Amino acid sequence: MGLAEETSLERNFVWQWASGAAVPIVSVILAVLVGAAVVLAVGENPLNAYWQLLRGSFGSWYYFTETVIAAIPLMLAGFAVAFAFRGGLFNIGAEGQLLAGAVASAYVGYKFHVPGIVLVPIAVLAGCLAGALWAGIGGVLKAWRGAHEVITTMMLNYTAILVTSYLVEPGPTGHPGPMEQTIQIGNPETPPMNATLPIIVPNSIVLNNRVHAGLLIALGAGVLVWFLLWRTTLGYKVRAVGLNPRAAAYAGINVKWTVAVTLFISGAFAGLAGMVNLYGLAPYQLTNSFSSGYGFNAIAVALLGRNSVVGVIAAAILFGSLQQGGTIMQANAGTSLHLVEVVQGLIIFFVGADAVVRYLAARGMVKLPGPQRQKAAA
Repeated sequence: MGLAEETSLERNFVWQWASGAAVPIVSVILAVLVGAAVVLAVGENPLNAYWQLLRGSFGSWYYFTETVIAAIPLMLAGFAVAFAFRGGLFNIGAEGQLLAGAVASAYVGYKFHVPGIVLVPIAVLAGCLAGALWAGIGGVLKAWRGAHEVITTMMLNYTAILVTSYLVEPGPTGHPGPMEQTIQIGNPETPPMNATLPIIVPNSIVLNNRVHAGLLIALGAGVLVWFLLWRTTLGYKVRAVGLNPRAAAYAGINVKWTVAVTLFISGAFAGLAGMVNLYGLAPYQLTNSFSSGYGFNAIAVALLGRNSVVGVIAAAILFGSLQQGGTIMQANAGTSLHLVEVVQGLIIFFVGADAVVRYLAARGMVKLPGPQRQKAAA
């Protein structure tokens, strides 16, 4: 092998590393640095702010478990977005699908008076089915009418938000909403669930008593996503369509059916996120402010995690740490909680920059090494 060939291989290896695992790491570092500049610009101490943020996320076992709890719905919603990404679909409607799952499982939860061992699995099925059907609207419109899934799933987000508000808020006549137990002046809510997810280890001196079985469900869902994508015929079809729909169709894959099924499955994971968050955390009631943007943050989680199961879990923990640590940072350092939102937005920006480079490379506007040129074009 000549010197030129060795140099070319080294460059390709460096590029593959730089465009792979290093992108999320560099994106987080750049986001933190730019965030520090913002804090400095407003006259505050960025070192103290980030120290308090880190301390509030991982500074004690209690804070760490709270970070994990915050990450659970992000994991499940992140799996939903990542699964759709693998199929070449941008499911931006995880928030609406999460709410659909929460509404369906809430109705089951306070209407069915059966033992928890029976009620919880029924609620899981209800949440998954509702999320799948809500996402399936966009999947069917994409497959058979050519409607772009970004537009349809985005509009369905707002539909789900407004439907949830209608169900739990008092109407103009002053009567309770269809799912509201009584008139609530502050935050309308449904009756409490007749069963909840169990605490993993009750009264443990190691685990926080708020660490519920939703963590096990989320990890199990991650295994299921991996198995579906990499160990089943369906997963092969999903990935093939995601890489090149025309080639997949030429190989005999029903592209329309695969697109619809991909969004159905994606929505099921998002709906499960809604059910788990409802049944896992007190007060175990569906309110008008049930979701604090988990479905929207899931898009960033999937992007940062590079659509891999392990990556999504790690990214969810990172975003959970920002959510948990941000409160402590604001209390102890006096830095606005909005810094967390700034860092999250910057992470998305820098991760997205990699996608922009590939987009430009595919159109010949920038030059990449040979193997990467082909990858970008695909």
